[in-house]
Formats: sequence, C-alpha cells, structure tokens
Amino acid sequence: MLLLAAALNCCTIAGIVHGPGGVPLPNASLTMQHGSTALSTRSEQHGRFSVHAPPGSYILVARADGYAIADVGPIDVRKDIEVDVALEPADSQHLRPIGEVTVDGRLTLSRNPVPSVQILRSDFEQRGADRIIDALPEIPSVTLPRPDGGSASAPAVVALRGPDPSETLITLDGQLLNDANTGDLDLSRFPVAAFSAVDVTEGLGPTDLAGSNTIGGAVNIVSLHPTQQAQHAASLSIGSFGRSEGWFNATGIRGRFGYALAADDQQSAGYVNQDALLCQTNPCVPGQTSIVHLGSSVSSRSALAHLTWTFSPRADLALRIFTLGDDRDESAAMNAPDPSNAVPGGFVGPGGIGVGQSIRAYDVRARSPLGAGTLAAGFSASNNTIAMLLAPAGLSPYDISHHDKRQTVSLSWQRAFDRSEYSFGGYVQDESLAETNVATPQSQTIGSYFVRAATRPSARVRLAAALYASHYTTFGSSLDGRFGASYDLSDSSVLRFSVGTGFRAPLLIERYVFPNDALPPPNADCVITGQGNPNERAEHATEYELGYAHRSTSGSVLDISAYRTNLRDPIENFYPGNTCPTISYSFPINVGNVTYQGGAVRFTHRFNKVSVVAQYGLNVAYPYNLPATVSNPTSGGFLVTGEQFLGIPQQVGSIQIGWASGPWHAALDAQFRGKNNELNQGPYALIDGVIGRSFGKTDLTLALSNLTNAVNGRFTQLRGGVPYLGNGPNGLMPLPTDRFFIEPFGARLVLTVRE
Repeated sequence: MLLLAAALNCCTIAGIVHGPGGVPLPNASLTMQHGSTALSTRSEQHGRFSVHAPPGSYILVARADGYAIADVGPIDVRKDIEVDVALEPADSQHLRPIGEVTVDGRLTLSRNPVPSVQILRSDFEQRGADRIIDALPEIPSVTLPRPDGGSASAPAVVALRGPDPSETLITLDGQLLNDANTGDLDLSRFPVAAFSAVDVTEGLGPTDLAGSNTIGGAVNIVSLHPTQQAQHAASLSIGSFGRSEGWFNATGIRGRFGYALAADDQQSAGYVNQDALLCQTNPCVPGQTSIVHLGSSVSSRSALAHLTWTFSPRADLALRIFTLGDDRDESAAMNAPDPSNAVPGGFVGPGGIGVGQSIRAYDVRARSPLGAGTLAAGFSASNNTIAMLLAPAGLSPYDISHHDKRQTVSLSWQRAFDRSEYSFGGYVQDESLAETNVATPQSQTIGSYFVRAATRPSARVRLAAALYASHYTTFGSSLDGRFGASYDLSDSSVLRFSVGTGFRAPLLIERYVFPNDALPPPNADCVITGQGNPNERAEHATEYELGYAHRSTSGSVLDISAYRTNLRDPIENFYPGNTCPTISYSFPINVGNVTYQGGAVRFTHRFNKVSVVAQYGLNVAYPYNLPATVSNPTSGGFLVTGEQFLGIPQQVGSIQIGWASGPWHAALDAQFRGKNNELNQGPYALIDGVIGRSFGKTDLTLALSNLTNAVNGRFTQLRGGVPYLGNGPNGLMPLPTDRFFIEPFGARLVLTVRE
C-alpha cells in the first residue's frame, strides 16, 4: 500500500519542534506556504511532525502557545528533508532571532539525551509495508517475541532493550494501550493506513511524557491529523496467500473544524490451509486420531476519526476514535507435527483454534492559555478484548479470553521563559481486568505525577531533568528521577548523556490467586502452572546512556549510542522442577538482578537520487544472582546466571536503500538477526523490495517480501530449534527449543490514487 510517486519520491518535510532548553513541543502548528498553496500539520507527543509536499520554495511558519512565531524561508524543497525548529519564548527580553530552523536533508544531529527514532508513514510505504509491525525490526533495540509461533496470524509483540515486552510502553497519541493480561500489546494487525508515524523512544529520558512505568522505552503510534489542504487517497491491493487490502483516507480543515478519517480492510487466506491428522494424545498413539482443518486466515478491519475545533491560535479541542477488530485462525500456529513420528503425518496440539480481538481507543484533549502558560487537559478510555473460540488448558497467556478496560484523566501546565521551560501535571487512571476463571474483575487505580524542566545555560549546553511520583493501589508507590544533557563539541558534533530510573508494575493477573479447580492440570513434572502471587512487587531499574553524533562535510551523519540498565528484583516464574508424585505450583516472584547493556550505530547518507540508512546494534541481556528454579514469564525461557536471555539476539542489523528518478521509485530493505533470535533459528537475513511507477495521480507498485525465502515454513518444529544452554536435571546442558517459521517469498500489487 503505497502513496503515489509524487508523495513517495518528493517530498516529505519532517522534523522536530522544541524550545530553547531542548524540550519537545507537542501540538505546535506548522504551516508550509508556497504561493497560494498552504500545507499544515501539528507536532505530535515528542514534538515530531511530517507533511507531504510537492517540490518548490516554501515559507515555514511555526507557532506554539507561549512562544514567539517563527517565520523562516524560503526553504528550497527538492527532496525529502528534515528540519529542526527551535522556538523562543514569547516574553523573551533579549534581542535575538525569534526562531531557528535547521534544514539538512534529513541529516539533523540528534540532541535528545536518549535515542529516539521516528518512522514516517512514507517510510513504511516505501518498504511495501501494510502493517506497522513490518518495519519496526529495523531498529536495533527492537525484538519481536512470538509467544504462539511464527505464523502471520499469531500475536506479535514488541520489546525494547530486553526480553520482556511488558517493560515497553505502547501508546496511541500518548494514550497507554498495554494489555493488563500480558503487560504488552499485540501489534500484528495495526495497519499503516490509519497512522502518520511511529515514534520509538528508547530507555529512560528526562523529557518522556508517558510516565516512569517503563524500563525499555516507549513506542508511540501517531494517528492521522487534519491537514490545511483537503487530501483524499484510496488504495486497493492483491497478493500472495490470498492477501487483499482496501483503504481510504480523507483529511482537511473547514473553517475552525478539522478532520482526519481513515478506514482499512485487510483479508488473508493464509499460507496454511489444509486438513491434518490430529493425535488425541501427546505423543501420538496409532488409532487415536481425528481429521481437523489447520489454517492461518485473517480478517481485519479498522477505522479512525480525528476531529479538531480551533477556538483561537492558543485554544483548541480534539477528539480521536480508533477501532480495530480482527478474526484469526491460529490453528496453524498452535498445532505442530508430532516429533515422535509415531503416526506418519500426525500432528499434536489443541486442534482448531480461533481468536477474536477488539481494540477501542477514545481520546479527548483540550488546551487553552492559563496565566503566562498553557493548560492541557485530557480524558481517554480504552477497551481491549480477546475472545477465544477454543481455549484448552495449557496454552499461553495470549490465548485466554479477557476484557481489559482503562479510563484516564490528565492535566498539565507548561510555561516557557527566556532560556528554559517548566511543566508539571499528571494523570489518574482506573483499570479493570475481567478474565476466564477469575471470579470477580481485578482492578486498580493509578496516580502518576511529574515535574519537568529544561534549560540552555549556554549556546552549546542543554540540560533537562524530571521527577515522577507514581502510586498504585495494588502494590504501593515509586519515586523516579531523570537527568539528561547534551553538549555541542562543534557545529557538526554533539555529545549526549542521561541517567534515570524507571519501574515495571506487577500485572493484575500476576497477583491474583486462582482457585485450584480454575488452574490447568499438572504437567509431566507434577507442577501446576499459572498461579499468581499477591506479594509480588514492582521491578526497578537504573539506566545510564551515552551518545555521540557527527555530521561530515559530505553531509552524512553518524550516530553512536551506548547504554547500561541495572534491573533490581525482576519478576520471574518460580518453577520447582519435577516434584512427582507430590503436586506443586509455579508462580511469579521477585528475585535476583538483571543487566541490559549494549549500543547502536546509525549511518545516514544521501547519494543524489539514492538514500541509505544503515544500522547495527549489540544487545546483551543476562540475569545474575538467580536461583536455578526460575524461568522468564514472557518467553518461557530457561534462565542461567550470566547467560543471554532466550530470544534476544545479541547482534542485529538493517539497511534501507531508497531510489527515485522521475516517475519511478524503488526500495530495498534488509534486516539481519544474529543467533539466539526470536525464531530459535540460526542467524538469518530477511530482504524485502518494492518497485513502482506513477501515472499522474495514480501509483502502481509491486511489493516483494522475503526475496530469499529465508527461515520459511508452515508449522512450528517442536524441539527443533537451536538448543539453549540451561539448567537441566544434571546441571548445565543443551535444552531443546521450538523452531518457528515465517511465510516464504510473496508479492503484492498495489494501486493507489491520491487527490
């Protein structure tokens, strides 16, 4: 699903808006004026913005409440560019420019104390991606745990800088969406068509807006916003494995009213669609089998409405509604060939299994002047429902029917001074979780409050600090502080540093004590899994970050970052081992310590009509001071002191190459995953490509995936993965893992029309 080549190839104007202290300015208004044409947008949660524009010479006007208007230009736009907009306070007493805009062909130096990457919608579409999950692995700190296998119809969640996706916040326009049952969110069906960008902020930054209840970082999905000039687009596509998609977008402003509307429909027959001989026992016994259908079909629909009303340049009201519903056949992911081969062609597993997912996210926000600053208020509500057509005992936590609800009220105030900005505020959130076999819904109330400040004591130095106070009615309170600084070594080099603390709260379901008859039967070790622990405490972490960026005379940018996270009292599963004939229980506990450390290198350059982004990351994650009786609750992996967590490849790399010439455009995207990866395969590389041509307002593109047929297959291979050195009955020994697979080479033909 791609835009027409005029939007694909030229031009995307993107960047960040911030104050003199470096604090990002959300909801800033930016207008690009070219003759009688005016294109406008607003900055998002982390101050980022993007807008598509035809080639030309533009005047950029930036406005933010409490800051002087920046009117800069002309800016010559002949290719995709990235701009850095620094606004000055409106009450500045100094004679100096009211605003500064730096334009350098998407090669701006990052002064954010922690790494922050924005993937624009055009970036997704240039890679031929129709779901946001497709491009996220290009970021070196991102891993995609696959709790139910590698099938395209199975859940896919995101973890930053560690093995636990519940340590990463998933937000939509800043609204928290993490599911209370698993602590993360299945992003496998989120379409590109409803959004304008995805912001990935790693680690613990002093300007984070989502609170301190994270360790790995945050992934913020940015919805479509109204545009000054009315725009309409529609797309149809067909492809391998019965895939099809149709979407429609409309954005614009009429008087004081702004609108952004999106609708998307995705269908897939799936790579697997066959009958199989399912064993009624595990392992298989001849004569005790039945015929079942195994499939991986998906039917997914989503819609978004983002409406705004402007009272004045300093006051407005916004309403955003997002809905996503899908029905998936996960039988191909949950059933596997019998490794014992007792029955030729026999499978073991639960048989037919269907999943229905429904996500609803509502958000109302308003801002207005209050005194010399800006008051922002918001109310949001979300519902996340999983309904299983078949949920036999013993499946993963992602295969449990449940209903998660959140309601949040937020309030904040911000004031800008000559060389600094200050803000304070917070939110109160009510959360409830109703789940299968839980007698009464579990609930908690969360209060989170912050004070943030940033200053620029000299032309080269930027400082930022924040203090967060959080209180949970379930487990207690946490006080976290963060500090960051950047120093311009020269006009072309910058040094960054930050230190901060964060936490991961226990999940509601982790603290719930189930009745014995609500738990699954004992396994082969006479252990009953899935019990909760009401004494579970929060995890706490301290993180250190160091970064350096340099822009060469040729215009390329090299960005290097390194981090270390010390995690105290991690939440792991106590597993007593084989206790037969005595029945025992497994439950989560706080125990030991964990270290996450690593770094990333990012190189960006443009060679005339070709752009290149190359990234390489090293992620080391290991526990210490752990007993031999615990395992990771998310991956189910074995834990050994001093050894890399299962499912976290130490080495990750990616390269994206884009090319455009006249009406033609093409791109190549390669992603490398080292050993110990999420699929339990050896090291592998995935290569995708696109090529297309525009015909006036119409674009026709061919998107190709998995060009080399890497790590492809139909079914999980039980105990066929790369062995993991873990604690066995006779000490350390290679332990078996399951090998996961993805779809083979596929192709999609995409027709897009834009007005």
